[in-house]
Amino acid sequence: MTTLIARTALLFATVLTLGAAQAAEPLKMKARTKTTMERALDRQLNKHLAYPVLAKEGMTGEVTVSFVVNAEGRIEVLEATGTNAALRDYVLRKLTKVDIGSNPEGLWKTSHIRFVFRPEEA
Repeated sequence: MTTLIARTALLFATVLTLGAAQAAEPLKMKARTKTTMERALDRQLNKHLAYPVLAKEGMTGEVTVSFVVNAEGRIEVLEATGTNAALRDYVLRKLTKVDIGSNPEGLWKTSHIRFVFRPEEA
């Protein structure tokens, strides 16, 4: 009888321990896939905005841009801030060239992007 009680207690302890170990594992979140619009925007930004062009001119700094994408797939800048006016103007000029393609749903959500331009450290 004592052996049966000991085995039952051991089995019960094992079940509780395994349950606690599984509960302690980190939660695995499913990665959110980008929409077609987000992928197109990434491609266009990578195509039109590049630091190496600026490196020759000595332009460094950060520019933060808030924008929406209109029905024609063009970026409408709501706000652009940065301490380097020439760099901010460069980013705004390049954003006018971005064409994501037709956006039949009208204005796409307000997005905020921080562009950081500085030379890579060796």
